[in-house]
Amino acid sequence: MNINLTHMKFGLEIFSYKWHPIIIYTVYELDTAGYSELEASIEGISSKMLSSGLSDLRERNILKMSEAVEGSGRKVYALTEKGRALIPALQVLDAWSRRHETQQLSTMIVEDEQMVVSIIEDYFPDSYDIRSAETAQRALDTYHEDIELLIFDRCLRKMSGDELAASIRAEHQKQLMLCVSGVKPGNDIYQLQCDEYIQKPFTEDELKTKVELLLNRTELEHPAREYLSLRSKQVALNTAHGVSATKMKGYQNCTEQIERLNISTEHRQTLERLLYSTPSDSTP
Repeated sequence: MNINLTHMKFGLEIFSYKWHPIIIYTVYELDTAGYSELEASIEGISSKMLSSGLSDLRERNILKMSEAVEGSGRKVYALTEKGRALIPALQVLDAWSRRHETQQLSTMIVEDEQMVVSIIEDYFPDSYDIRSAETAQRALDTYHEDIELLIFDRCLRKMSGDELAASIRAEHQKQLMLCVSGVKPGNDIYQLQCDEYIQKPFTEDELKTKVELLLNRTELEHPAREYLSLRSKQVALNTAHGVSATKMKGYQNCTEQIERLNISTEHRQTLERLLYSTPSDSTP
């Protein structure tokens, strides 16, 4: 993905103000908020900085102001569509900050081929706390909520990787999951509970890119994470099957589900930048 530095300057200018990102995200969390609510919610901000920030963000069309109730005179702030499109970027920045503040990233690898486990372990630096399980049942027995990333193979003995992922997702909806498989993705990928899919054999760079992409989604909320999960499956189908992928039922099912999420075009454009999709992949 090519970065246009000229365009980036606009976003960086907003983030260069200490309080701007905090004001934006606080308004997002409150949905609509008056001046006094914001002042009470943002610890450490002065009245002068809050007033200045609100004024500047309105001028940039990030915030809009209206009357809480017509005729009441009480003003409240809300995000514009342009402002809401910034939220995924703020959540990714938050995920990056959290990740690099901690000493180690708790990761579980569920794979019955020890050689593959060793290869994956060698790819990651010491900042990853990696544990492994040879079977899905062993993974369930040793799983705990502190695990931040789950990497699993689809073809496991007795209980499949698909069943493992479904079981964990049922109890832990925000668990980040990367499916690593020698199986070429087909129509059933639509039903697979995973956030990213990578086919064996893979290179070190391919795996690291997928993991970094996933970790950037840590703080994203539904439907943004669901959108990226569905689009990632479409990318996997496109990579495996080429231009014919768009005619596959699994690809079309993903498209139908994406439409049900009701994500605006501007928001989609922001999320697409988190996919690192190849030029050959087409946006639905």
